Amino acid sequence: MTSSCHLWIGHIPLAFVFSVPGDEEVRKGKPVAGDTGENLDSALVHLHSAEPTLFSSTDRYDYRITNAFPEPIAVALGHKVSEARGSEVKNSRNIQRVLSELHDCGLVVLCGNKARLLASAIRGPERTVVEVPHIGNKGLNGKFPVPPHLQLASSPDRRRYRVELWASAVLQQIDDRQNATPGCD
Repeated sequence: MTSSCHLWIGHIPLAFVFSVPGDEEVRKGKPVAGDTGENLDSALVHLHSAEPTLFSSTDRYDYRITNAFPEPIAVALGHKVSEARGSEVKNSRNIQRVLSELHDCGLVVLCGNKARLLASAIRGPERTVVEVPHIGNKGLNGKFPVPPHLQLASSPDRRRYRVELWASAVLQQIDDRQNATPGCD
């Protein structure tokens, strides 16, 4: 397994799964480039602070990162859409690819609706799977409204607030999964 614009191996067996690589990922040759990557790094500061044993690094590239679909798709790359179809994500060969990429990861964080399509296929007795909104700015803005006292705050302040809420959602789901009745994950 090698790293590419859709997959980053890292050394921590905890994975983040996003939707598809886009033009920024193609340009940089790494997954979660641009704002999404910056947001993930910010979230990792909060996650590391809250659960340093589980989230032992604040650098996104220390973790396994992959995508629900490996082929780059973006309007900037000449496509009419910026996401894979659900049927492409749920294709058995694609699911086998994802399972292979996540083979040693005990915790998988599915980020966004396309990644969530993989939940039932990758969940297992040795793997905790949590499902959260995408951590890109569009996903954060759509799922985490800011309270009135922050509506006039700067864009970076609102972004930080939303990233903290996202990180809290990750931690809450991990806690919920760990406290669930065995066999119900």
